[in-house]
Amino acid sequence: MPSLLHRIQFDNDETAFQEFYKENVFKLFQFAFSFVQNREQAEEIVNDVFLRLWQNRGGLDRIDNIIVYLYVAIKNTAANYLRKMANRNRIDLERVMVSHFYLSPDPEEVLMTGELRKMIEHSVNQLPPKCKLIFKLVKEDGLSCHEVASILGLHYKTITTQLTIALKKLEQTLKPSLVQYRSKV
Repeated sequence: MPSLLHRIQFDNDETAFQEFYKENVFKLFQFAFSFVQNREQAEEIVNDVFLRLWQNRGGLDRIDNIIVYLYVAIKNTAANYLRKMANRNRIDLERVMVSHFYLSPDPEEVLMTGELRKMIEHSVNQLPPKCKLIFKLVKEDGLSCHEVASILGLHYKTITTQLTIALKKLEQTLKPSLVQYRSKV
């Protein structure tokens, strides 16, 4: 990714920008959608953030972590939209709805059946909203707990606690299902 950012900043390379956009748009769209609950508005938020990134590409080398920067920009843009729409002062993480959970493919997942995948997705969707959002950002989007803390404006310990809660709840929910699943196989 650093070479893409270098090409974007110093060569004004639109192809590199499009590649960077394609690599990140889906997870950023999901993140925006979790706040605004509107497909068109989520797309507009993501596109506005990327447009500002392109317009200010000369300063890309001053951004320490571009992924955290993008998530924070999405969160702030969504907050501004919600503030305009409902005159709210802050996004309540308890009300955030993460409606898209996607398990990214890896060698172990290829072996999973559709039934097992459905059990896992169902269990994740049963998590409390903040817990589910944090789980998604860490486990699906691959962000570190420190990055998620920066993005959501929460303390690192809060993130790790919520992640631990999520994993324990998933274990409790999935354990009986997995025993039943194994007996079928």
